[in-house]
Amino acid sequence: MINTKLENGLRLALVLVILTIFHSQAQITIDTSFTAERLVKKILIGNGVLVGTVSYQGPKHAIAYFRDPDFNVHLEEGIILTTGNAFFVKGPNRVPDRGWASGTTGDEDLDLLSAGKTHDAAILEFDFVTSSEYLSFNFTFGSEEYLEYVGSKYNDVFGFFIDGPGLNHVNLAVLPQTGEPITVNNINHKKNKKFYHDNGYQNTSQPYIWDNRKKKPVRNKRYGKTPKKSPYNVQFDGFTQVLEARCMVVPNEIYHIKLAIADVSDYILDSGVFLEAGSFRSFGDQLVVWDNPFEPVQNKDSERPAVDLMVHLVAPKAEHLTSPGLPDPPATITGLERKWYNIQFEFNSFDITPAHSRQLEKLSDLVDDNPRAVVKIIGHTDNVGSAAYNDKLSAQRSMAVTNYLLDQGVESSRIKTLYYGETQPIHANSTAYGRTQNRRVEFILEFEPELNTANYSKPNLVEN
Repeated sequence: MINTKLENGLRLALVLVILTIFHSQAQITIDTSFTAERLVKKILIGNGVLVGTVSYQGPKHAIAYFRDPDFNVHLEEGIILTTGNAFFVKGPNRVPDRGWASGTTGDEDLDLLSAGKTHDAAILEFDFVTSSEYLSFNFTFGSEEYLEYVGSKYNDVFGFFIDGPGLNHVNLAVLPQTGEPITVNNINHKKNKKFYHDNGYQNTSQPYIWDNRKKKPVRNKRYGKTPKKSPYNVQFDGFTQVLEARCMVVPNEIYHIKLAIADVSDYILDSGVFLEAGSFRSFGDQLVVWDNPFEPVQNKDSERPAVDLMVHLVAPKAEHLTSPGLPDPPATITGLERKWYNIQFEFNSFDITPAHSRQLEKLSDLVDDNPRAVVKIIGHTDNVGSAAYNDKLSAQRSMAVTNYLLDQGVESSRIKTLYYGETQPIHANSTAYGRTQNRRVEFILEFEPELNTANYSKPNLVEN
């Protein structure tokens, strides 16, 4: 019995030793055979995002799929963009200055961020739409510039630049709270150190080592000391914790993002940004069924009639509309008669809600009951955001209502669609209540003269 227990114990110990050896030898896997389109559409993209055109500018060996089963950079898999060679990311860290000089150009946006001249840029770009109002993705930045060149001009940099409704080339690769761009000089062992993980290599076997700053050999202060193993099985001398890039977007609108990284002031010592697989996603309270803007539009006989936006989406100086209710009409209308209604929208939204649908169905019935009536659809916003953005948002709200009425069978010839952006508030935008009231679409029914409405019954468009 004792011998059996001893034998089993030895076997278990052997298994544990073997597992420990295999675990300690696990490395980051790098695969540069993926196309840029496959990396984005099959690896990076998560829920609620649809991708269009994808492009990549840079050396083929600077972009790759990675898998890190030991979570050395705290991400299991995804895409890596580097300033050198993606294969050089693999650990363990046994040299302090590994790098690959591709000799390629830099990037103007990164020049501005780093206040220096960039080289060896790797740039991944694509168009996308989201189904909700928040965009988010996770990343980690690592570099061989740590720690020797912290505070120097060798301030390797990257950026995530997004363009679209409400966002004009905004960089999402910034520090939480401060908004500083993420560079070697902004996250390190001294500055913003809570975001930093040190993985430095210590050379203890050579009496003299090369000093890249001084460009000459210097005495190695660590010579003869006990070697200290780097804590993470990755080549970079330091890297950040996992960070999140996030912003608000307009669902179902096309955005463009540029993910770029580059060396600063030289071509050597690699840096890289790891993008987590499946993390590029959208979420929020809104959930829209998007139109696919990246597929060719096919003409079909069943398509609803088009509204001429170039003609109707023009905003002349109109009446200041203040009457959301529907008054009782007189028995006989002797001149042009107008009736006002409106519905409110959520912040930064043009979604038609179930409550909207009930009101619009009643409006559609009212138009059908009055064959000579014409309805004006007029979109408005509060004053949050730029005037140009609010112009577009008010147009989207108008078109959402217009398209709903068209789907209900209202003829396009009986609809006039307009928008006014933030220029026609009915309440002060200085209060939450006022902004809520201003986020609206008004519809005006215009009845032609001699229209007999004796049998007309007023629908209740106001929800109880």
